[in-house]
Amino acid sequence: MKNLSTVSAVLLLVALLSSACTTVPVTGRKQFNTQSDVKVAEMSIAAFEQMKSQIPISQDVYYNEMLRNVGERISQQVFADMPLAEWEFVVFDQQEVNAFAMPGGKIGVFLGLFQVAQTEDELASVVAHEIAHVTARHTHERLSQMHAASGVGTILGIGAAIAGPAVIGNSVSVNAGSTIMGLYNIGAQGQLNTWDQAKEAEADRIGIMYMARAGYDPNAAIRVMERMVEMEMSLPQNNYNSTHPSSVERLNALHGYLDEAMVEYEKAKEFYF
Repeated sequence: MKNLSTVSAVLLLVALLSSACTTVPVTGRKQFNTQSDVKVAEMSIAAFEQMKSQIPISQDVYYNEMLRNVGERISQQVFADMPLAEWEFVVFDQQEVNAFAMPGGKIGVFLGLFQVAQTEDELASVVAHEIAHVTARHTHERLSQMHAASGVGTILGIGAAIAGPAVIGNSVSVNAGSTIMGLYNIGAQGQLNTWDQAKEAEADRIGIMYMARAGYDPNAAIRVMERMVEMEMSLPQNNYNSTHPSSVERLNALHGYLDEAMVEYEKAKEFYF
């Protein structure tokens, strides 16, 4: 009887794990995900609202219109993966070279990002990368892993998870990190938490396809990453690249995705131009 109970428990566990398996768009990778889209979006939206109340919002008409144009076009390409999104695009009046996307369709870009993303196509490469983290459910995956490892509720760690990467700035400090992490009582260290190498690379691959399908030239992603290589070389050595791909590695990978992305771009040009 005891052995039968053990077998039943194992079978139940296998069934639960199987039901918690989802597929990442574009790459087709299978991932462990036990999190509800609705719940994760609710928590992310709450964090975004607090962020807007604590960080100055830019009123610059040019940059806000650029972000809105880019965001609306890319959001159309990901509707199937984010049907519940309530899209909102905000430019924050801080000089960090950074951007992020949250489940629920909340996109934030810091003014400093426009130093390296100078055109709509270049901005699209960053926004598409950030949205790719969301459609790939990297937040859900991180929370699922934390939940499985510790047995605690999903709220623990959500601040660290939804903050996402220092999107294109591999080691640029961001004051906003403490806002999101503090919302869920996570110790803040003055910069946004970042994804591991595999998820960062995955978002690069998905993102360049999204921007191409939205009618933005994938070569712009190469230009942005080239500027990031220059910026990274001017920064002091740190531990970031021990767990995250350098801009040089990401640049090389983007070149590998370019041919496939250009095929999608040529198709999209018939619609957008």
